[in-house]
Amino acid sequence: MSELFVEFICEEIPARMQKGAIAHMKQFLLNSLSENGLLDTSSMCETKFAIGPKHMAVSLSSVIKQQEDKVIEKRGPKIDAPKQAVDGFCKSNDISFEQLVQKPTDKGEFYFAEIEEKGKRIETIIPGIIHELVSEFPWPKSQRWGTSKVNWVRPLHYINVVLDGKILQGSMDLGGDMIIDFTNMGFGHSFYHKDSFEISGFDAYVSRMRELDVLVDVEERRSVILNKANKIAEHKGLRLRSDEILLEEVCGLVECPNVLCGEIDPKFMSLPDEVLATSMRVHQKYFVLEETSGKIAPFFLMITNRKPNKQKDALIKKGNERVLRARLSDALFFWEIDQTQTLKAYREKLSSIMFYKGLGQLSQKVERMEALAALIATYIPECSSFDASQAASFSKSDLVTGMVSEFPELQGIMGSYYATAQSIPLSQALAIRDHYLPKGIEDKLPETAEGIAVSMADKIDTLVGFFCIDIKPTGSKDPFALRRAALALLRMIDERSISMPLDKIFEKAAYLYGFKKCDDELALFITERLKVRLRDKGISHDIVSAAIIDGEIENLHRQIEKVKAIDKMLNTPLGIKLLEGYKRAANLLSAETKQEKVKVQPAKSFLELVNDAGVDKNLLKLPAERELFDAVAALPDEIGETQNLISQTIERFSFLNEPITAFFETVKVNDEDSEMRGNRLNLLSLVCKKIELIADFKKIER
Repeated sequence: MSELFVEFICEEIPARMQKGAIAHMKQFLLNSLSENGLLDTSSMCETKFAIGPKHMAVSLSSVIKQQEDKVIEKRGPKIDAPKQAVDGFCKSNDISFEQLVQKPTDKGEFYFAEIEEKGKRIETIIPGIIHELVSEFPWPKSQRWGTSKVNWVRPLHYINVVLDGKILQGSMDLGGDMIIDFTNMGFGHSFYHKDSFEISGFDAYVSRMRELDVLVDVEERRSVILNKANKIAEHKGLRLRSDEILLEEVCGLVECPNVLCGEIDPKFMSLPDEVLATSMRVHQKYFVLEETSGKIAPFFLMITNRKPNKQKDALIKKGNERVLRARLSDALFFWEIDQTQTLKAYREKLSSIMFYKGLGQLSQKVERMEALAALIATYIPECSSFDASQAASFSKSDLVTGMVSEFPELQGIMGSYYATAQSIPLSQALAIRDHYLPKGIEDKLPETAEGIAVSMADKIDTLVGFFCIDIKPTGSKDPFALRRAALALLRMIDERSISMPLDKIFEKAAYLYGFKKCDDELALFITERLKVRLRDKGISHDIVSAAIIDGEIENLHRQIEKVKAIDKMLNTPLGIKLLEGYKRAANLLSAETKQEKVKVQPAKSFLELVNDAGVDKNLLKLPAERELFDAVAALPDEIGETQNLISQTIERFSFLNEPITAFFETVKVNDEDSEMRGNRLNLLSLVCKKIELIADFKKIER
């Protein structure tokens, strides 16, 4: 088997795009070689890859150099077709009449031509694969350069294609008279090495690039950065603050990582931790060093893209310290000036900022949030409605401060600091800090109950407002992150076990806006997001569909708990028996009613069925049907609120299986007496309806 090596060399690829780009390149080459019959399916194809700011390389083993020969069968005319038609078919396929084969089909007997097609060599196929890969690469953002007609993330300079250590001839036509010939030339660090080297294979390529001061293996770069950073931290008696997002970004910015340590001017150490960290990591890509207590130390780590050099490192360090000093000087100025006014004064300035056209000013949003937070707090245990409302009233005040204008990432956080400095109660300050949380699937929830209330109020106000003015997410666009807001709301309801009438709260939010009612589609949107969340947590789609009622948001926590309980139940013998009993009853009921021999009373509730003479107790003659009726009558009409209560209720329901089994074994449902038959079918309808209090078991597929 052979090894195919493909490398693209271009100008700097944005760090955020590298991971997805190399994954696509690897999968595309695998799929294309497989579709063209150029991969040995009898052995495991080893895939290796390297990605950096300027290099994307993939190596595939188990590559076949030539396709297998194959016979293509083409159907021609029927055997009784005119000779002219048969001769025309032979001529078009360059065969004689004697080479035709007669075969029967479901439409009669036909002539067939069996044409042997020689397998193509890999050299004739790879250029087309590379052309398709380059011309259709799904970069989030791309550009054209020079006279080229092909888009790429940055100007593309070289395409290396090597098969078993030798260059595979070919070229990429970029259009506009720009052509890149395939080569086997590797290039090291552009600052230190100008000459190319000959690529023979992936492992040798990685090794040689390392010698030429380029670490093309992203995991190797990551390890080098962490090791050097931790050594510096340890030497100073400090520790490196964990920051996986920044580490991944920096790994995509450098290919020859060197870690240097700079100092922070002591006068800036009075700034809040978040201000220091944001100034360093967000804008300068510096790593934070901290003391064992977690407090930021007066040092920072920068990652350069150069080999260590004592003299040049000192200049780089000095320059970066100067840049950070300027940024922190601005931060210190804003920190001092912002505190000359109260949050109440800042809130008054919100009236000059529009929240969104048709949704009023930001000051009006805050007023709505006050009312919503107070209402929501009544449904959250140990939550103060007063503190939640007060926190909501100041939650957006810091948006007009100098600090947040300079560092938007600190919204909410700076409001919390200013609130504390103005002796606003801690519970309110923490709620102000956390009310933007959670910002993503993995993000933490607000720390306090009041924080949960304000966060919910903020997201509910946004969702209701945009839906009521008919600005809703589409399949590809969600510019106002309404899906994220909905998922955040669902996370808080689920993870903090909050039972509340979301439908009434939505109506209250719509009323506060001045709308007549909330858009009905919002409830459907919420339950659809809930289904997605539950499926993502590993619960099968049929259970989710059976338990979640579309558009029913009166108590989502109960629905979530019900889904979890049903999922747990169906992994137990009792649960499986209940499902079997239900399906047996439902199937028989369906089969009998389809024949329309008897009218079955529609199943409403137990008492309605009995009172409407749907089930006549006097017609229950046999012990098994009386026992089934009594067993159903003994079951509750509510399934409970918590997962434990729901599970207990479901366990009680599971004992219906025995009387259902006895009923089918001893009772003839399809009785000659139409009145008796109708009564028994209504009893089965009652059984099904009762079980459907738990969920729509018809949708469960197991």
